[in-house]
Amino acid sequence: ANLRGLRESGNIFAVPTYLFVGLALPIVGFGVYRVMSGTAEPLPPRPDALPVGTEALGILLLLKAFAGGSVALTGVEAIANGVPAFKPPESKNAANTMTVMAVLLAILFVGLTIVAVAFGLRPTAPGGPSIVAMAAEVTFGIGSPLVPAFAAATALILFLAANTSFNAFPRLAAILAEDGYMPRQFAFRGDRLAFSWGIVLLAAVAFGLLWAFGGDTHALIPLYSVGVFLCFTLSQSGMVRHWLRVREAGWQWRLAINAAGGVLTAVVLAIVVFEKFGD
Repeated sequence: ANLRGLRESGNIFAVPTYLFVGLALPIVGFGVYRVMSGTAEPLPPRPDALPVGTEALGILLLLKAFAGGSVALTGVEAIANGVPAFKPPESKNAANTMTVMAVLLAILFVGLTIVAVAFGLRPTAPGGPSIVAMAAEVTFGIGSPLVPAFAAATALILFLAANTSFNAFPRLAAILAEDGYMPRQFAFRGDRLAFSWGIVLLAAVAFGLLWAFGGDTHALIPLYSVGVFLCFTLSQSGMVRHWLRVREAGWQWRLAINAAGGVLTAVVLAIVVFEKFGD
């Protein structure tokens, strides 16, 4: 699908996005409405629900939660790397897209948290339903056809998330190739105006990682999150170096913003590495 071209692959992958958002927003809306109307009551715990944790709220637990929440930001790098692919004005359209994504993330994250707490939803043992799946059952009803539809949409959106790199890496590799930091073949466009070399190389690396990790997503997802925050840190540090060399009008406050961003993303990277691989 990616080799078919940017527009064609975008049309294909847009369907899961609209389907997931179109079902997730009603879950949040109906759930929050029941909370505000006072009709939301905690459900009895499921037989496979995990016991309530008794660990004291310490710094390590806070860092673990911080690392888990930070990885929800993955995906913004695809917009940042793909700014040239937007219609003019590119930077404004990319910023609008980033804003919409941030608003949707906040609504879904906060809304599902409110619903889960109000109905007493608790994580289950491996193989059991997720918190999001149980929120869908509470909102739509266990026998509703919207529940399996939402489950399918969730699986599709996760598949789409794994495809994010195919939108960002080939274009980034093309930019590096034009500057002489990668083989020039990566700057060539195929018949469908896609950077075919980058797509094929990324697919080969993805197959290699799947084989090396035995297809275990629990091992692969932390690797992905580490790569994302490493990308953030390198890009922010690169901008700091850029402003120090260019020193054009307003470079001081731009330098301060990128320096602060670099420090924050480096801290998140260290926390994610410690929490995900410290065990």
